Amino acid sequence: MLQSRPLRTAIAAILSFLLFAGFLTLPFAAIPVAAIGLAFGLAEAALVAAFVLLLTGILLTPTLAISFAILLILPVMWLVRMALLSRPMADGEPTGFAFYPADRLMLIAMAIVSVGTVFMHLSFLNISGGLTQALAEMIYQTPDIRQALEQVYNISTLEQINLVAKWMLISGFAIWPIMLLANLQLAQGAMVLMKRNLRPSPDYNGFTVPRVLLPILAVLLILGLALDGAIASLFLSLAAIALGGYFLLGLAVIHAISRHWKGRGVFLSALYFFLLMMAWVFIPVTLMGLLDMRFNFRGLTSTPDKPSNDNREKE
Repeated sequence: MLQSRPLRTAIAAILSFLLFAGFLTLPFAAIPVAAIGLAFGLAEAALVAAFVLLLTGILLTPTLAISFAILLILPVMWLVRMALLSRPMADGEPTGFAFYPADRLMLIAMAIVSVGTVFMHLSFLNISGGLTQALAEMIYQTPDIRQALEQVYNISTLEQINLVAKWMLISGFAIWPIMLLANLQLAQGAMVLMKRNLRPSPDYNGFTVPRVLLPILAVLLILGLALDGAIASLFLSLAAIALGGYFLLGLAVIHAISRHWKGRGVFLSALYFFLLMMAWVFIPVTLMGLLDMRFNFRGLTSTPDKPSNDNREKE
């Protein structure tokens, strides 16, 4: 990492802007901001954030700059702030510092996105059909998108597009907290490799979700399926966010149980490739997280203690 503060701030801000301007790289545009924060502190990250938002407002549009700030920059900065919190180890614990646990960071990301989801849906309640209808009409009135949907999926009517818009929103809200945490994790990994990390790599072996999340998920699903219109879309979006927590738990379980596998790197690389390319792969990973609450897969893989000689003699 460059030692000159103005230079590293400028480079990180420009890199973040380029990632945001690219269509495929947009979800990872907050990585440079998170990396600076995890290496040099929150004040440095705030400086980079201000610079990149200024660039976005000038070179693109102020509206995009505001969206960038709300959707990515500000939530990631808050997660960086929490990730850097630490406390001295208590008596009897290993020496050093305990940092804010990764599963708590997941809950914070889910809370941030849930608040944003509720706000966005409530902002469109004055429109018949709510946020879903607004998105469907925007797609319907865009000839290029509408033509692509008709050619590829044979979708042409407003009712069909409304259904597409509904699932686009639900999946988008579900991916949002995962995207925030991915920015944080990738930045953490890069800083560890560069040996500039203020926080050590988190241990995901103890990663879990609170048990109360399962009944909350069930209630949200029931309400989303029982109701109609904009309110149903809101509850289904919140349920999708809750399911995202179990998806992340499933990933943590897979990482834990594959720790001693031969070819683990190839397996995990293939898994993430398929997750990026095929949406259905999210389903078995999420099921792994849901079932782990009952079967504790990580505990099943632990090696049992070998019986002592005394126990063998007794037998």
